[in-house]
Amino acid sequence: MYFESRGIRLHYRRWWVENARGVLVVSHGLGEHSGRYRRLARQLNTCGYSVYAADHFGHGQSPGRRGDIEAFEHYSIDLCRFVRLIRHENPGRPVHLLGHSMGAVIACGSVAFPSEGGRVESLILSAPAFRGAKEPGVLESSLLRLLGRLFPALSFPNRLDVNGICRDPEIVAAYEADDLVHDRVSPRWFTGYQRCRERLLQKPSAIQVPCLMLLPEGDRLVDPLASRAWFERLEGETHRLSRFPDAYHEVFNEPGVGEEALSLLVAHLNTLCRRGVQPERRYAGG
Repeated sequence: MYFESRGIRLHYRRWWVENARGVLVVSHGLGEHSGRYRRLARQLNTCGYSVYAADHFGHGQSPGRRGDIEAFEHYSIDLCRFVRLIRHENPGRPVHLLGHSMGAVIACGSVAFPSEGGRVESLILSAPAFRGAKEPGVLESSLLRLLGRLFPALSFPNRLDVNGICRDPEIVAAYEADDLVHDRVSPRWFTGYQRCRERLLQKPSAIQVPCLMLLPEGDRLVDPLASRAWFERLEGETHRLSRFPDAYHEVFNEPGVGEEALSLLVAHLNTLCRRGVQPERRYAGG
């Protein structure tokens, strides 16, 4: 299926439940696509929730050069327009937003600076990519900015270590064999990503909905300390941080962790479905 944003037809998947308790929207990570959330969606279907997931521009079955976008903020604009479509298809149902890794940054942008009717009832962040585990140094960053001016769409490897995705070798093998997965980014993608995340890091007060953060502390792809520091600065008492010591990047796919992460997600959704009840700020994990 497709929806339109910025004059572009973007691909999405839907796992729909009749008389659903609510709807979860998934914002996927860098280089992957909506189809990788099929298992999670079906698990949530059994708990009474419909799930929608779009392929970001330049990802999956959506058009665009792989890993390239003129302005990183366009991702959040597209996501807000997707949420508007979902609200139209599910009148009266609460809509919640789950962002993973890069998709968590995009999700935060759509919540902090919403447009086009992108309001959601809550925000769930899985291993948010506020900082990479191995950031470019000063010299390399300067070179990327120069390339961004001279050759903005130049494609180069994103240097993500696929073995850091999770500790399940079958998941890693499927990721490597997936034709819809890519490993490319452009200089303007990277500089836009840096600007967007810095804006969010500087203004956590812009998040005005309940937030659940699922934080794998053994993450080899992004820096969990940066995410935790951002969470600590959120205002209000409607947020929860759940930590997973030693867990890798994809908490829902981690052996021994995935079921716990799913249970926390469902509990968060169920709590907000009870009229007048909001979760208090709590901390879980080691």
